[in-house]
Formats: sequence, structure tokens, C-alpha cells
Amino acid sequence: MVAVSGGPDSVALLHILCSSLPQVRFVAVYVDHGLRPAETGAEIELVQALAHQLKAGFERISVDVRSTAQQEKKSIEETARTLRYRELETMRQKYQGTAIAVAHTADDQAEELLIRLIRGSGRKGLSGMQFKNGWIIRPLLHESKKTLLHYLQTEKIPFAIDSSNLERTYLRNRVRLDLLPYLQDHFNKSIRQTLLQTAQILEDEEVLLEEIADKAWQEVAHVITIEPVPPEAPSHIIRIDTIEFCKCHPALQRRILEKCCWQMEARPQFRQIALLLDLVHTGQTGAQIHLSRGLRAQKRRGEVIFTYPAGKCSYRGGMTGEGNNDAVKSE
Repeated sequence: MVAVSGGPDSVALLHILCSSLPQVRFVAVYVDHGLRPAETGAEIELVQALAHQLKAGFERISVDVRSTAQQEKKSIEETARTLRYRELETMRQKYQGTAIAVAHTADDQAEELLIRLIRGSGRKGLSGMQFKNGWIIRPLLHESKKTLLHYLQTEKIPFAIDSSNLERTYLRNRVRLDLLPYLQDHFNKSIRQTLLQTAQILEDEEVLLEEIADKAWQEVAHVITIEPVPPEAPSHIIRIDTIEFCKCHPALQRRILEKCCWQMEARPQFRQIALLLDLVHTGQTGAQIHLSRGLRAQKRRGEVIFTYPAGKCSYRGGMTGEGNNDAVKSE
């Protein structure tokens, strides 16, 4: 499966893959986010024609980003990304695909590092996007946009321009159009290369630290299958042995808590990890923290337990059997 928006990066990706690997069956997937109706028709025609020319399959998917963003009280950017990857995975399952190829480039990597730094991220986040993450692959992650544009011009391959890439209402666009050029002009002419080198160093160190953290995780965390499964939630809970946890180095403690969140299908943030550390070290028995979409961490005698008591939802009620003296923090 190849995510193709019609822009230069994704068009180049589809063309390079189909030309380089004729023995592989590719399906170009266009996701219509419903945000640019005036441009969508032309993009669909372009992608469909290119897929036909390259003997690839073609699928078009429509999602309602604005309504979903309003309902879930999330940004347009985050909602679009979530829906896009969800639908790409649906297509992968439909075709029993072996991978989902997306067109992130070295330029996107540099932008992503700055965005994660601005929003707050740990070492793992600052190591950047990976070439392979589950079913997702990024074959162009070391290629620059300039190189891809040259390739398209040389091969005389048409592509579309997304007008929303110039809208400064989106953080990524402000980073691309304003922050990176300013840093390049006033601080470091090679800022993009510097960011990519930093990401590579952190990625290498991340591999080692992850191995150490995994060993600590196995000694501290206990994943327990539960029935019945809460609505849309994982079929397990996680218990952390607080005595063994407190014996770990603070850096490992953070990683263990981050892993708990990821294992429970939640994206951890710096403030949430700080609250969880406070819960483990100073929280009273019965104290709990509300994390994203109904995930809770509750302090019990000798342990902290991660659960979805009411499934994945915006839920602020009490857990069954909780005492009246529970200290509750919402995040």
C-alpha cells in the first residue's frame, strides 16, 4: 500500500517503487480528508492516472476530519493523521498487504524533530521518525525534497501542489516556512543536516537504552489479560511493582511508565509521565490519575495499575469499589 496525496513526495515515492520493484504489487491509496474540495478532484484524477500508468491498483478513501476533530476536541492536524493511518491500515488488511509506504523525507524529519522539541518530547521522540514502524515504512526518509523534485522534473512526471501547505494556521507549516529558514539564516546554515545528525545519534543510543529498559520492564511490569474487555480498549491491564520500580534508575523509571502508556494504546506526554512518577513515589493508596481517553493509573498497596475502567472514552466518574478518600488528578 502506498499513501499518495498527489504531491511531489508521494508521487515520486509511487513512481520509484513501481519502477524499481516490478515484481511487487502496489496499490496507491488516496485519502480525501474533506478539507480542500476545490483541489481534491484534480488530485484524484492525477493519482489514479499515474497508478494506471504504473500498473498499480488504486483506492480512494474519504474521511470527515472537521467533524471528528470537533467531536474529539483535537486539532485538525492530529485528527487528519489519525484517520489517515487508520484507513491505510484498513486498506492493508483488505489487500493483505505486507507494508504501508509513506513519503516522509529528510526535510520532514528535520521539521518533525523541531515540532517534537517544541511540544515536549523525550529521547525516543527526538530520535525522529523510523524507517520502519510496525507496518509503516518510509523509503525516502534520507532523501531531500530537492532531490525528489529534480527526479520528477527529469522524468517529466506531473504532480499537484497542496495549497494548505502555505497556511500558517498549522504548526508544521510555520516550522517549515518560518522557523527553519530563520534558524538557517541567523544561527546555522546547515541546521537541517545538524538536526538529522542529532536524530541519528539519538536513534543509535535509543536502541541500547531500549534494550536495558526492556529488561527492567520484565522485572517490574505484569501484563494481565482481562475479561470482559472494556469497549474499544486493550484486553489487558498492567500492574507495576512499585518496590522493584523504585530500585530502577530515574531514566529507566520514565521509560517504564512510557512503555505502560504505549502498551495501553495511549501516547504519553512529558507532564503525564511527571504526574505518574509523582503518583508512584508520593501518592497515597487509592490515589489515581486520569490519562487520555479513559485510561487511568491508580496507586494500590505495593503497585500501580493501568486500566480502562469504562473503556476508551472521555470518562471522569469513579471506579467501582473506590473509597471516598481517593485523590484524583485529571490530565
